Order: sequence, then structure tokens, then C-alpha cells
Amino acid sequence: MSKTNNTYSLAKSLHHINIAREYMLDVKRDAHSNVKNMFTNYVTKCDYILAGVRDMLSEENRIVFKKELKDSFLIEAINDKLIHLDENEKLEVENFIDLIIKKSKDEKQKKRISRETSIV
Repeated sequence: MSKTNNTYSLAKSLHHINIAREYMLDVKRDAHSNVKNMFTNYVTKCDYILAGVRDMLSEENRIVFKKELKDSFLIEAINDKLIHLDENEKLEVENFIDLIIKKSKDEKQKKRISRETSIV
């Protein structure tokens, strides 16, 4: 999901719900009786929200939605590592990520141009 309109905020909120759901499942696994029931209800509420959003999407966007949610813990793992860095190191990581994104965009643009020129 790209950072246009409200899609960025939607994607971020869904990642957080998905991560919260997984943590609640973890708590539920080790819990007993009332606590287990309470966390079962919380997980159900997260599932309700995620399913509600998924059901509103087109088939193409559902594929993106599924892929995005698979990456939730990867993003969380990266964030967990970033907190151990100082400001300069965080800026280096950010610059490195910007370079990767630029390279990826450039490669995609070259492929697109190559396809367009081969059609003509």
C-alpha cells in the first residue's frame, strides 16, 4: 500500500492490529480460564476488524493486503533492532533504505521503458 490518501494510515493501523492480535494469541496460549476467554474475545475483535477491511477491498487489493500483513512482524523486528542504535546510526539506516528504494524504483522504471520500447 502506498502513502497516498489514507492508505498509509490504513496500512499502518492494520499492521498494528495484526501485531496486537499475534501478541494476544501468545498471551492466550499461556493463560487460564477467565483470562483465556478475555483474550479469545480480543483476538476475535481483531479478526473482525481485519476481515471487515479485507471484505471491502477489490480482489487485487486483497492480494496486497495479505502480503502487507505477512510483513507485519518483519517490520516489528526491524523496529526492535533500530532502538539499539544512536541517532547517527538510525540516519545511516534510513539513508540506506532510501538508496534501496531509489534503486528499486530505477530498476522498475528501466524495465517499464524496456517493455515500452520493445512493443514499438
